[in-house]
Amino acid sequence: MLCMKKYILLYSNKKNEDNICLTNMFKNNRQINIGWNDFDIKSDMKVIDELVNEGYEELIFGGFETGWDILISNVKDKYHDLIVKVICNTQDSLLYYDYERDNFFKLLELTKNKIVDEIAFLRKSQYELYKELGYSCCYLLENYVLDKKIDIEKHSDDKIYLGVYPLSYTWDKNIFNQLCVGKMLDNSIIRYNCLDERMKDFLDTMHIDSIPVKLSDINDQVIINEVIKNDVVIATSFTEYLHPLFLIAMELGIPCLIGNNSDFFDDCLELKEYVVTSAEDNAIINSEMINKLLSNRNKVINLYHKWKKEYNQRAEESIKQFIG
Repeated sequence: MLCMKKYILLYSNKKNEDNICLTNMFKNNRQINIGWNDFDIKSDMKVIDELVNEGYEELIFGGFETGWDILISNVKDKYHDLIVKVICNTQDSLLYYDYERDNFFKLLELTKNKIVDEIAFLRKSQYELYKELGYSCCYLLENYVLDKKIDIEKHSDDKIYLGVYPLSYTWDKNIFNQLCVGKMLDNSIIRYNCLDERMKDFLDTMHIDSIPVKLSDINDQVIINEVIKNDVVIATSFTEYLHPLFLIAMELGIPCLIGNNSDFFDDCLELKEYVVTSAEDNAIINSEMINKLLSNRNKVINLYHKWKKEYNQRAEESIKQFIG
């Protein structure tokens, strides 16, 4: 049996979407500050001092945020034997953003200089690339496991409810193409996370029936409470490295359509044909796929549970190997 080191996952409040999966995968976790200034870095260092005194051998950073290069360097200067690992919370397609690019290059530099002991990448192709380039890294399988039964809400009408819940208002979330699907499906209503008034303006202009909601204090329970109100969830973003909406919806028994941006289904092509679109920006194709999902709901959910049982085992093994 693999004996894991005493570890803790440290994460910030910047990317709540990521934290839904990561805190589910790593039950031992604690939120710390982003290092915007010296006060934040010093506060985080005090937390880490406490953790070391409690016997923690390994710090796993759930992402790499501003100021954490300084924090990790300070940690390694003070505690030479403490293991520091980082779960990469960006990918090459997102280096379009200055914030993502600057922090990612700092992470690579710290790893190259052996200050960060290992990077976990959540996409296989990204792992293979940086492994080939000589970085100490591994491939970590993302996951979310729902360990309790939750009843799906029954509608009092015959409408088809489509859930669209982006958690950030950025180009890669492909928001407006997702909202367009409501125009192509008769008798449908879009329930959506209203991140910007332009979303409501667009839906009103297109005469798409919709119900805006404003998700706040994002966590998995907030997502669950919204997802259960839908017949199908649409999460066809252009690029992703974590897929909490998809995993939560499918765990609840609600079909979810995602973009072609995961490593999930190479070993289950039948399920992939139902839940993965290769045309994230084509509302006509995606509306047809949703009709297919609705007509084959029980089959899709059964295929998912069969696939997920084996996937859970592989994901858990990848976590154990990463912790070491």
